[in-house]
Amino acid sequence: MSRPIFGSPEAAARLLGLAADNADNTDDVGGGEADLRGRQPRAVRHALQVLECVAASGAGVTGQEISAALGLSRATTYRLVQVLTEDEYLVRLPDLRGFALGRRVATLSPPPAPRPPLAARLVLDRLRAGLRGGIHLIRLDGVVRAVVDEDPDFPLVPEPGVRQVVDGVCGELATGARSAARGADRWAALGVTVPDELGQPVAGLVLVAPEDRMPDAAEVDGRLAPAAVELGPLLA
Repeated sequence: MSRPIFGSPEAAARLLGLAADNADNTDDVGGGEADLRGRQPRAVRHALQVLECVAASGAGVTGQEISAALGLSRATTYRLVQVLTEDEYLVRLPDLRGFALGRRVATLSPPPAPRPPLAARLVLDRLRAGLRGGIHLIRLDGVVRAVVDEDPDFPLVPEPGVRQVVDGVCGELATGARSAARGADRWAALGVTVPDELGQPVAGLVLVAPEDRMPDAAEVDGRLAPAAVELGPLLA
């Protein structure tokens, strides 16, 4: 992340309870380094709970309502709300009656990658018709890797090994490997890089299947590689 989480070191110190003017908040924040494993982590947890409370309650929730909902003292609640507002994680509504989530909360969760264009989806449809297994298009050039076109007939399942093999393949492709393979917990994945016009990885085409049903590696590569070349100009 190129931008600091807090607007200034002083703001970070206030939220973590390091600033001298927080000495009176002895219920949730501490003073020096000796308290780092004691009260300060609790202050951070409380700050996150405040954000969760505002998100769940909706715009207009008041400090008093936050205090009651979380079981925090008013002094602690208002101190945390003040710091979160200063750093734009919360905003005070124009009528001054309550708070809402601020713009910086949105930066904690990057927006989803856009759906591939129709021409790219047609390439994927043809590819999936000729290979048995889940073929997924995964963007590699964003802040986080994102599955932008999941195989509708063989979706990714939340089983041990699936995330491991997909992450492993995508990690290799993102560093410039033309192709990669992984296996774990009865699952296997084979993938190839979708390059842009400069040869940099834009996305990965990854086939995931149970190890005992994975097609021959040469056949998979022979089908994925040409499709990746077609997809490159459509995604770059």
